[in-house]
Amino acid sequence: MKFVDLFAGLGGFHQALRTLGHKCVFACEIDSELREIYADNFPDISDKRIFGDIRNCKDDVPNHDILCAGFPCQPFSKSGTQKGLKDKTRGTLFHEILHVLERRRPEYVILENVGNFERHDEGRTWKIVRESLEKLRYDVQGTEHVTSGGVGLLSPQHLGFPHSRERFYIVARQGKLPSEPLPRGDRSCVTSLADIVQSADELCERDHVETVLSNQQWDCIEHWNALLSKLPQLEAELPSFPIWGDEFAATYPFKNYTPSAASKKELQKAVNGHLPKSRVTRDELMQLLPNYARSEVEQFPPWKVEFIRQNRAWFKKYSRFFGKQWLSKLKEFPPSLRKLEWNCQGEERDLWRHVLQFRPSGLRVKRYSASPSLVAMTSTQIPILGPEHRFLTRVEALRLQGFPDTHRVPQYRSTAFKALGNAVHVGVVTAIADNLFA
Repeated sequence: MKFVDLFAGLGGFHQALRTLGHKCVFACEIDSELREIYADNFPDISDKRIFGDIRNCKDDVPNHDILCAGFPCQPFSKSGTQKGLKDKTRGTLFHEILHVLERRRPEYVILENVGNFERHDEGRTWKIVRESLEKLRYDVQGTEHVTSGGVGLLSPQHLGFPHSRERFYIVARQGKLPSEPLPRGDRSCVTSLADIVQSADELCERDHVETVLSNQQWDCIEHWNALLSKLPQLEAELPSFPIWGDEFAATYPFKNYTPSAASKKELQKAVNGHLPKSRVTRDELMQLLPNYARSEVEQFPPWKVEFIRQNRAWFKKYSRFFGKQWLSKLKEFPPSLRKLEWNCQGEERDLWRHVLQFRPSGLRVKRYSASPSLVAMTSTQIPILGPEHRFLTRVEALRLQGFPDTHRVPQYRSTAFKALGNAVHVGVVTAIADNLFA
């Protein structure tokens, strides 16, 4: 069958459908570098031309059997013009998809979006998308939440790929969908990152340069590891809530009111031992508190109050294992590195045995069974392979997304991982297509 690839990116849809024997007759991608790369990766595309902005080329889309699109999630209009569903989608890129569907009426549609798509705008976005497709006489099904009787969000990990990346998929057909148009996968599927890791002799010089940890990142991991080694496994339980190091031995008020509502005397007492000079201003005292405690509000939200309470109670219970030297060195790290999210209950307490991520919320630790989702918005959260003592390589990221090792990506590492973070997973799309076309 013939298919079109809208918002094509690195071509995850193309890679999957080509493998199944289908032919791409049109592709569009707004990013000029990605268009060039797409043409290199898929030289067999009809007339070898990759179009740009869908808004400028929607009338160039030829007849086809399958429309594929990983479209952006945009709020729809809430205007009171009462012009129906078509008016509600106007000004969004989904409106351009509808335009193509109205003109060409392909038999099949496969759409992909972020994991919270079903809840976006309190469910209104998904409702309008579904109703708009149904108005064009499509039978529609999405990966709605399991509790509603649906398939639930699909992740590569459910299909045996070591990548935790839940996404919302929509399939539609002119006529009746098959009884099982979407794969359910296995949510208990056991995977391992070892399956995608490159051996040392596969790494090129660029890999060694790009994947090395900074001295600060290395020291941060070692510092938290030093604490974990001191905490007896049977006696000192690691918490399921994020560990906020700034709460160790902290005494500033947080329950009934915040530091911004406290007296200067209370603040002086709370930062006792940290005063840089004998006479300080209130603003200087506030700057000595954790950055998340400086909000100009009278009360913290309940979740923050609970996190602070839990951390102080946990520290008090196990404070005998914390040395002054360890606490002092922790203060030398930036705020985000003074937090630890341990998501490996029952596992060995050695950070180098797991997969790690430096996030704004702290150093996150997960089992070495699957990689966290590649993030499109930033390259600073690229996963760290603990046993390898380095970040992911580009080839390993391609493998996580189901692409072949030889698939070309952008030149710069940051834009390469942004593109990989935006890509659809080849293996998931292949499984969906197998079900849909059965």
